[in-house]
Amino acid sequence: MRFFKCLLILIFFLGTYVTSGFAVEGIKFDFHGMMNQIVGSTNNNLSLAGKHKSGSTDFFSYDGRLNSKGFDTDYIDFFNTVGTTFGFTKAQLQFEAETEDNLAKFVYALEVGTVNWGNAEKGFSLSGDGKTQETRFAYAQIAADKDNINHIIRAGLQPTKISNWVWSETAAGLTYHGKTTKCSWMAGWYKGDDDEKSNAKDNNYLVLKTNGELAPNVNIGFFAIYEDAGSETAESENYTQSHTYDRINYYIGLSAQLNPKPFFANLEFVYQGGDIDFISDDIEDLDRGAFLINLDAGIKVNKQLTLSFNTLYVSGDDNPNDKDADNFDAIDVDVKVGMILFKDSFISKCDHFVSDAPYLLDKGLIHHALMANYKLDKKHSFFTALRYLATSKDVGDDENSIGTELDFKYAYKLNKFVNLRFEAACLVPGGAADLMSHDGKEADTIFNIGTGIQFKF
Repeated sequence: MRFFKCLLILIFFLGTYVTSGFAVEGIKFDFHGMMNQIVGSTNNNLSLAGKHKSGSTDFFSYDGRLNSKGFDTDYIDFFNTVGTTFGFTKAQLQFEAETEDNLAKFVYALEVGTVNWGNAEKGFSLSGDGKTQETRFAYAQIAADKDNINHIIRAGLQPTKISNWVWSETAAGLTYHGKTTKCSWMAGWYKGDDDEKSNAKDNNYLVLKTNGELAPNVNIGFFAIYEDAGSETAESENYTQSHTYDRINYYIGLSAQLNPKPFFANLEFVYQGGDIDFISDDIEDLDRGAFLINLDAGIKVNKQLTLSFNTLYVSGDDNPNDKDADNFDAIDVDVKVGMILFKDSFISKCDHFVSDAPYLLDKGLIHHALMANYKLDKKHSFFTALRYLATSKDVGDDENSIGTELDFKYAYKLNKFVNLRFEAACLVPGGAADLMSHDGKEADTIFNIGTGIQFKF
C-alpha cells in the first residue's frame, strides 16, 4: 500500500512537470487518466453481479454435468432477485516515458478497479483507508522504422486486442508488431494463470494476427491462437468429487470490413477447435468444435444520424452426454451485445454485468439488433437499440428465448475532457429466462437506470 502511495505521488509530480514543460534530458513524458463515477438503480441486483466472466470460467458439459470452474452456480438465477440503488467508482492513471528518438518506451498504468460505494473492505465506506489499487499495464516497448515498416517489440503486461470475441483483455507476454501504410501484423507469446513460485502450471498462448487493405474500402483480417492451458480442475455441484483435465484450444478467425460510403459492413467468423482430456479413465475425453459468426452493417445517413443492425450467432452444446463440446468458449473479452446482460453500458464499464462473454453458460447466443446513433450537435448525442436475445441451444424443454431489450443512452459533452451520461435499459424476458429464474417461476422484467460523470484526459 505504501509503495502505491509513493508511486501515485511520483506520477502526480511527473504529470505536473510534463504539463509545465519539464523533461528529463533525453526523455519525454506523457500522462493519461480516466475516471467513471456513476449512480443508478435496478430492480434486479444480479444484473450487476459480474460472475459470468470469460477470463475465469471454462464451460463445457460432460457426463450430464456442467463444469462451472470459477462460476458460482447460485448466479444462474438471473431473473428473480431484489432491487437496489448503487454508486460505483472506477479510475485509471497511465504514465509513459519515451526516449526522444522514439526508440523505447516505458508504460505503467495503475487502476482502481470498480469499487461499490459503501464497500468498507476496499475503503469506500466510512473513513476510507482500504486497498483498491491494481496494476493495469506494465510493459517496455522498443521501436524502429526501416524500409517504410514500423517495427515494435513489447514485453510485459500489455493490451492484447486479438479479437473482440475471443481475447481483448490485458495479458503478460512478449509480442512483435509490424505496420505499413497498407497492412499490419503481429506475433506473440503470452503466459496464462501460473504458479506464483515454481512456474509449474505451464499455460502458454501463441498468437498470429494480420489485417490489410485488399482493395479501396475493403479490408481483410486473419488471426490464429493456440492455447495450451495445462491442468485444470472440473467443478460441478452435481459431482461429489472433482476431476482434473488438460485443455488445448485453438482459434482461427477471419474478418472482412467494407466501407463503400455511406454504407459500411463488417463480417467476422471464428472457429474454435481442440480437446479436453480427463486424467481419470472413468471420464470420456471431449472434442471441442464450436464457431461464432457476426455481421454488422449500416448506413451513415448524414453527419448526424447513423443507422445499423447486428446479427450474431454463437454455437452452444445441446447434449451434455456425448463426447463433443460444441459450445464456444472465449479466453477473456468484453462483448457489447446488450445493456442488461452484457457489457454495452456505462454501468458495465464499471465492471457490473451478467456476462462479459458472448454466451450464457454452455448454451451459446443469438443476438439481433436495430440501432441508431444521433448526434444533435457538438454537445448532445443519443443512442437507442431494439434487441432480441436467445440462446442458440434450448434451455430445458424447447425454450431458447432470453427476451427483447430496449436500450437508450444520452451523453452531454461538458468539455473535451468530461462527458455527463444518462442511460436506461429494459429486458422483457422470454421462455428461456423463465427456466433460468428461481424454482421455475415466471421471470421478472429487468430495469436498469444510471447516470454519471466520465472524465478522460
